[in-house]
Amino acid sequence: MSGNLSELVGRGRVSRRLYTDPDIFEEEMKHIFGRVWLWLGHESQLNNPGDLFTTRMGRDRIIVARHEDGEIYAFDNRCTHRGAEVCPKKSGNAAHFECPYHAWTYRTDGSLKSVPLRKGYDTGFDARVDALALEPVARLDSYQGFIFGSHAADGDDLQTYLGPDVREAFDNFVDRSPDGTLEMTGGTTVQRYRGNWKLQIENSIDLLHPLILHHSAVDAADRVDHGGREPSIEWDTVKANGLSFSEWDELHVAALPRGHCWMGGFLTKAIDEDAEKAVMDENGWRVLQAQYRDTMIAAHGEERTDEVLAFNRHNTIVYPNLLVNSRLAQVRILHPSAADCTEQHGYIFRRGGAPERMFEASVRMVNANNSPSSIVTSDDHEVFERIQEALEYGTSEWLDWSRGIYQERKLEGGTGGAGTNEVAMRNQHRAWAEYMAAEYMAPNNMADDTAGA
Repeated sequence: MSGNLSELVGRGRVSRRLYTDPDIFEEEMKHIFGRVWLWLGHESQLNNPGDLFTTRMGRDRIIVARHEDGEIYAFDNRCTHRGAEVCPKKSGNAAHFECPYHAWTYRTDGSLKSVPLRKGYDTGFDARVDALALEPVARLDSYQGFIFGSHAADGDDLQTYLGPDVREAFDNFVDRSPDGTLEMTGGTTVQRYRGNWKLQIENSIDLLHPLILHHSAVDAADRVDHGGREPSIEWDTVKANGLSFSEWDELHVAALPRGHCWMGGFLTKAIDEDAEKAVMDENGWRVLQAQYRDTMIAAHGEERTDEVLAFNRHNTIVYPNLLVNSRLAQVRILHPSAADCTEQHGYIFRRGGAPERMFEASVRMVNANNSPSSIVTSDDHEVFERIQEALEYGTSEWLDWSRGIYQERKLEGGTGGAGTNEVAMRNQHRAWAEYMAAEYMAPNNMADDTAGA
């Protein structure tokens, strides 16, 4: 593709082609999804030799498995003979992978185990066996049990790529578990919308839209009669979107190197206020929180418990496609399949040693706010599709992203602003431009200064 694609991002504005042009989407698959570290899954999915799960890196289908040597391997889910998918399962346990077309069989480390009628191949076939293994992911690593892969053989190591602020979110994810263990369980939420992947990653750090876009959901929450009892936690996840503009601005957003960012937490603000007017419920959120805190204190002491629970973020964005919420014990991953088609997959974690009702509360909160049944997420996905359709017509090229551009403030390791400042989205666009530049800037040389994008 000719031209410098980084020129499509200006100061406080971006070209609509970032969302609509299929050729640009193909370049994103190579320059971004083909180079950075992408989240694959969690080590709790691979407790035993032969355990496996399948996922995607960009559009590439990937198998992740624990081999008999105890090591974790990741490789393309594509037979090296005729290209058929060798593992149709989402997860499970297998001694090997057998291609359904011609029965080429592979071990759980991806190496070629056997082929039918081997005598039919030339005498040099044995010398080519190693090269006929399932194509491995170039680099594989994990942080706090969260497994990442990269198609690029060179570049930043995983910890450097994540940076201290993002690592802090994963640290807190584990720290909130009384016994220090996590289990990814409870199934998967899958939502597909007819729009570009960047619409969701921008929306997830946009604090101006909730009161406007989700007003009907907030109105529905306002009409709920609690009968004098403590409101439910799932009610709060909807009601919390109705904070006033000034309250949203009181929250903090941070823009970090490499396109990462985070926003302050806002859930349970409404329930904490309304609960003071309600009768204490033995099955309510306050009692459950107290039980959980007691469990944490028994494991870590009061001072450390207060430190862990004081960490209050909503979304931490691991650019380009991962959303982390340690308080809800939830992650969401975006899988783009075309310029105008994206899938969002959501996962829940059980914290080892915590009251089981904490896990149940996380499930309810996610169902209320980030699932196909949510009256909140349905608003988001509908507006994404409206945007995608509207960007296809008209003559004006540029979209304005200048809100708060002169009110950014320098932070240690990044840039920040009031809650409704669009600094985090501008930071994502700046990272996009750097990755997509004609003369690609290696990740370990990418500028840490996120201001002014």
